[in-house]
Amino acid sequence: MTRRTSAIYAELAGTPQAARQARELARQALGEDHPALDDAELIVSELFSNAIAHSRSGHPGGTVAVAVQAPAHPGDVRILVRDAGGPDAPALTADDSDSEHGRGIAVISALATEWGSHTVDGERITWCRLRSGRTPARVADREPEREAG
Repeated sequence: MTRRTSAIYAELAGTPQAARQARELARQALGEDHPALDDAELIVSELFSNAIAHSRSGHPGGTVAVAVQAPAHPGDVRILVRDAGGPDAPALTADDSDSEHGRGIAVISALATEWGSHTVDGERITWCRLRSGRTPARVADREPEREAG
């Protein structure tokens, strides 16, 4: 039996309310029985929230593009979020246990096999890969392959 690749892409409003739609995209792309569904939903939510909090996508009229792909290999997932760009690239920050913010990239690093971010024409693209039997994440200093959207 061969599993087909499934992918979903959407351009969403850059509002906190649209984060639910972003999580739903992951659910639609992967299906209820996908082994990485919970991790993928959390990562999409974190990337989306970061996009609206730290880029121009969170300004009135801003948008965030979200792509979720389940390649043919069971357990693999690719996620890509494109925002309108901002002053800083996503990065791990020092742990401040008193802060209510600043843990999103740490969560992504803990769940993803690999992640990275780059800027193209003023827009920021942040992406990650989840793989079954995951190993600790590494930050990639290259662009993702074009297969994620």
